[in-house]
Amino acid sequence: MNRPISTVVMAGALAGLLCAVRAHAEAGAAAGAYYTSVQAAQGAAAYKANCAQCHGAQLEGVSGPSLKGVAMKGSQTIGDIYGFVSQQMPAGAPGSLSPKTYSLIMAYLLKENGHPAGAVALTPQRAMTIKEKI
Repeated sequence: MNRPISTVVMAGALAGLLCAVRAHAEAGAAAGAYYTSVQAAQGAAAYKANCAQCHGAQLEGVSGPSLKGVAMKGSQTIGDIYGFVSQQMPAGAPGSLSPKTYSLIMAYLLKENGHPAGAVALTPQRAMTIKEKI
């Protein structure tokens, strides 16, 4: 009689272990994936309309600094960058865009700086809390 109970317990433990392994693998696959591909595409249009004049069509920098590559790598977290952008940009009208637009632009910047797209949309609240460096 103990044998069927132990078999059920073992099967349950094995199922739990498999779920934990799958969750860990999915978390690893999604590391750094803070935005969706749709957001990045919409962010490219928002960037072009609101940022490209100063930061360049290819994020190369014009009168404002470059927003891609080595210029973006550094000591600031994604949350810090989002906070600055959403409060200080565009230069002529700081904080004038909607929170959604700032999130879209940040998604585009993340994409252009090598972060993968994921399944969860970047929200203003989430953007402010990301401690990873760009």
